[in-house]
Amino acid sequence: MAITEMTELQAMNLEIFRLVQSDTAAAEKAITFIGGDKLKYELFKDGYTRAMGETGVVARADKAIRTAEEALDLFQTPTS
Repeated sequence: MAITEMTELQAMNLEIFRLVQSDTAAAEKAITFIGGDKLKYELFKDGYTRAMGETGVVARADKAIRTAEEALDLFQTPTS
C-alpha cells in the first residue's frame, strides 16, 4: 500500500488544527477565514499567540481572526 502525501493545504490545515489544540469549532473558524492564504495563515498564527487573555480556544481564535483582519489592511496594494 502506497503512502499518500499531504497537499500543502492539508498540511496548513493540520497545523491550524494543532495550533487550536484540536478544537474542531476553533479550527473550522480559522480554516474558513484563512482559506489557504499564506498571509492570512501567518497573521492568524501571530494573532492567536497574542490572544492569551481570551478564555477558551474558540474565543482566542475569534480574537486572532479579528486581529488578522485588521492587519490585512496593511498589506493591500493601492489601486491607481
